Amino acid sequence: MAVKQQTGPESLIVLMIGFNPVVREGLQAILSKDPRITRVDDAADERQALQYIKSARDRGKPVRVVLTETRNDKVDGVQITRLIKEEFPEIAVLVLTENLNDSYVIDAIHAGAGGYIFLKDMTPDALIQSILRVIQGDAQVTTVLLRAAVENLLQNGRKTLAERTAEAAHLTAREVDVLRLMGNGDSNKEISANLNIGMDTAKKHVRNVIDKLQARSRTHASIIAAQAGIIGKQPITPLIEG
Repeated sequence: MAVKQQTGPESLIVLMIGFNPVVREGLQAILSKDPRITRVDDAADERQALQYIKSARDRGKPVRVVLTETRNDKVDGVQITRLIKEEFPEIAVLVLTENLNDSYVIDAIHAGAGGYIFLKDMTPDALIQSILRVIQGDAQVTTVLLRAAVENLLQNGRKTLAERTAEAAHLTAREVDVLRLMGNGDSNKEISANLNIGMDTAKKHVRNVIDKLQARSRTHASIIAAQAGIIGKQPITPLIEG
């Protein structure tokens, strides 16, 4: 499996898994234009992907980000995400979908995916930025896709709004504010600015929220925010805080 660009000290190795030829070629074209990213060939399935990840780690050039899709004839993106995160928790996984109402979004996030992207609305710059942000732990789920997935989830009775509201009930008022911003996709810097608090304080609040919700990641916490009905509430009034 050949690497398509020379790796440098800041290069991010990205592995793609199981995309159909049309989507794969489009992704390859986008990734090959950014010097910060080293793209490797598309792995056919989870077995080949895990073999490559282990080999790359042993060579001292570990995979940083995995791109996969929800499901096709060859791969199950949720299962791939779960396997990768169990064995290589340091790797960020971005799941791409062509279906706005894809019910797998919740399962993928619970499996450990760091982001979920709707292909139709994805620009080349948006993909690159998602890759760069997901390795920093920022949530990469568009609000429209998140809302559609949560609505689908609730309609099918897999989780009630009351259950998720109860999960978020033990947060402080400030932590609820932070969770709402996280659910809207804000970075730590944006949370700091919106709440008029320091960056260190913002990071502390984000960590506390994730820990209290027992979320697997920042993105998982965002899912809980949507299911608890926290996203999209009234604007937050900034408070002066250390």
